[in-house]
Amino acid sequence: MGAEQVAVADDIFDRLDTNGDGVLTADDYRASAERLLQSYGAGPNSPKARALIEANQALWERQAELVDRDRDGRIRREEYREWFASLPASEASSGAPSGSPEVMAVLHAQFNVADRDGDGVMDLHEFTVWRALKGMPSQDAAAAFELIDSDGDGAISWEDFSGAGSVHGLAAALLYRPEPA
Repeated sequence: MGAEQVAVADDIFDRLDTNGDGVLTADDYRASAERLLQSYGAGPNSPKARALIEANQALWERQAELVDRDRDGRIRREEYREWFASLPASEASSGAPSGSPEVMAVLHAQFNVADRDGDGVMDLHEFTVWRALKGMPSQDAAAAFELIDSDGDGAISWEDFSGAGSVHGLAAALLYRPEPA
């Protein structure tokens, strides 16, 4: 695994490791969902919140099944890196299997939370806020938005978002980084 791929894997691992103890557990995945909900001022009992928490739990269960080789309920950085290195290139670019129903369910739930007005689409502001909460600079979020908004109508539906993931890889929306000039 090259240095760039290690850096991406470590970045994702560090974002998931909400308590900073160097391992991933089910609690980290739940805390990640709760942290996003708190950023939006949403409590854990709304339908959108429950959907996000449940999706994160399902993702944990799948990741633990794939990555936690010693079945101790903890994924260490090295286990995560080894799993990440085994992903096909299209999946490793996003840090998650693009075809994984668990990953798509988490993203869909996050999308719905980020769609503050509940109209089923995100405008540039909603999208930029969502991605900023995940560490994406606003200029990169704007470029990703433009890439995803293929019809140029100034709004991204879930279909636009997931379609861009299929065409450009999930990295287009999750980890967009412009090519060096």
